[in-house]
Amino acid sequence: MWFIWAILSALLFGLSGFYMKYGQAKKGSVAYLLLGLYLSGTLGFLLLALVNKLFTFHWGILLAGIIVGLGSTLGNVLFMKALECGPASLTSPLANANIVLVVIMSIIVYGETLSMLEIFAIILLIVSVSLLPIDPQESLSITNRAWYLFVGVSVILFFFRNGGLKITEELAYHNTVVLFYAYLLGIFWSVGQVYVEQKQQNAPDKRAIRTGLYSGLVAGVFSFGGMQLYSYALADGPASIVSPIFSLNSLVVAILSIVIFKERLSRFQQMALLGTFLGIVLLRI
Repeated sequence: MWFIWAILSALLFGLSGFYMKYGQAKKGSVAYLLLGLYLSGTLGFLLLALVNKLFTFHWGILLAGIIVGLGSTLGNVLFMKALECGPASLTSPLANANIVLVVIMSIIVYGETLSMLEIFAIILLIVSVSLLPIDPQESLSITNRAWYLFVGVSVILFFFRNGGLKITEELAYHNTVVLFYAYLLGIFWSVGQVYVEQKQQNAPDKRAIRTGLYSGLVAGVFSFGGMQLYSYALADGPASIVSPIFSLNSLVVAILSIVIFKERLSRFQQMALLGTFLGIVLLRI
């Protein structure tokens, strides 16, 4: 069942990513978009934890939630800064390096074993996902050295999110509660961003606020579902396989962008689609 959870987690988290892209495309306020995402996401984890009576205060769980939350929130911040000062064709694939770190940790620290076929399928998935953002027409020259710092630190922070949930699962923490604290931290950070945005001269108008908040609230519901299913998959399946499958959420964003925004598939993206489908089939075998 964990394989199904992993596929569904990628699908739902991909829908979350698409709604974030949709909100930005409609010129919604980014600060309100993130606020909406963390609000509905936090509410989802809160309700699930209350229904299942998972809340028992534990300093370790609180600390884990803060670390996972910082990994998610600050990772996205630095990733966006890297995109501002460097080529997306290099930035996005390198950000996916956090998946490699999760696989290595799972094998070395937790003793997970992979067959040669599974290793080939995982490499195929990671390479295919990395091909998605590549634009052959884009210049790959990097003039701002800060790009290296932004990318490097964002990779580590994303590892804190994806790999951190593997560690908390092994520690027998309830990841629903860990994610609740993580998203709650995101609310505090987003409120601060909203305050800063409102103080600027070009503060967003009511339409931008509504668009951003609406898109964020919908994205948060899918984000909650995606991360919760990812944690379920980690509970029963090997992180060395679950994490690469979860990374396919970027493929969902790409496909929906092609359908909704009429974006054209490049040759690299066609190869990525073929590679991901083949990788999933090989892992299932």
